[in-house]
Amino acid sequence: MNKWAIGIIFTVILLALAIYGLYEMKDVDFDDFEKTYEIVNKWTLPNELEEISAIAWLGNNKIACVQDEDGIIYTYDLNSAKIIAQTEFYGEGDYEGMTLLNNEFYITESDGQLYRIATLDSATYKPEVIETDFDYTNDIEGLTSLAPGKLLFSVKGKNFADEEDNYKGLYEYDIQSRKLDSTPKIKITLTIEDFEKISGAPGKELSPSDIAVHPTTGNLYILDGEHPKLIIIDTSGKLLKYHLLDPEEFFLPEGICFTPNGRMFISNEGKGGDPNILEVKLLK
Repeated sequence: MNKWAIGIIFTVILLALAIYGLYEMKDVDFDDFEKTYEIVNKWTLPNELEEISAIAWLGNNKIACVQDEDGIIYTYDLNSAKIIAQTEFYGEGDYEGMTLLNNEFYITESDGQLYRIATLDSATYKPEVIETDFDYTNDIEGLTSLAPGKLLFSVKGKNFADEEDNYKGLYEYDIQSRKLDSTPKIKITLTIEDFEKISGAPGKELSPSDIAVHPTTGNLYILDGEHPKLIIIDTSGKLLKYHLLDPEEFFLPEGICFTPNGRMFISNEGKGGDPNILEVKLLK
C-alpha cells in the first residue's frame, strides 16, 4: 500500500472519529426544566449564511453578518427576515470574528489578520489589511473591544507567546500603535468546581467561538460553539455566570452581539440544521 493510500485512510478515520465525538457530545440529555434562558425570537437564514461566523448590531433592527469562507459583510434585516445588502471586502478566507469600533468594522481571520472596513455603503470596499503577531495555531474566533482604540481577541487554540494551557487568554491590540500585547489582558481560568456549578455540564473544555461586551454591565460574554455554552466573566476573568445551551437549539453557536439596551443575539451555523439568528433572554 503506497503512502498516499495510507494517508487517505488515516484522514478518513480521523474524520469519522471527529464526527462521532461531535454527535456523542450533542446527545447529552439536556433537561428543558433546567434551562437558564429563553429563546425570544428566531430567524432562519438563507444559504448564503450557511456558515455564519460572526455578527454585529447595526441598529434599526439590522445585523451585520460574516460567514467564514467569503469576504462579504451581509446586512440582515430582522423585520423583513432578508439580506438587504452586502459588501464584498476580500476574497476567500477564514473569517471568524467581527466588531464595530469607532463606527468602523474590524474583521479577523483565524490567523489574526485584520480587515478594517469604514463603510457598508457600497457593494465593494477595499479594506486596510492589518497584520498582527498571531498565527493559525492561536485559532482566533472572537473579537470585541473593551477600551477606545483597543481590540480584544479571544483564542480558541494555544495562547500567544505562552505555553501554559490551564487558561484561555484574551489579548489586547492597540489600533494606533499597531501593537499586540503578548501578555493576556484577561486570563480565563475555569476550575472543575466552576463547571460543577451546573450539574451535568457537557465537557469541561472551553473553546471560545465569539466574545461580546454587555453594553450596561461591561461584563464579557464568551460563547463556546464546540461544547454549547455561554459563560459570563468580569474584566478580572472571574466567572460570574454559566449557561448551558441546548445542542438541539444551538447546534453550532458561532456569533454573539448586543443592542445598546442589552438585547442579546446568538447566531448558529447550519451544520445539523438551518443557520439561524436567535434572540436570547437569560433567566438567571
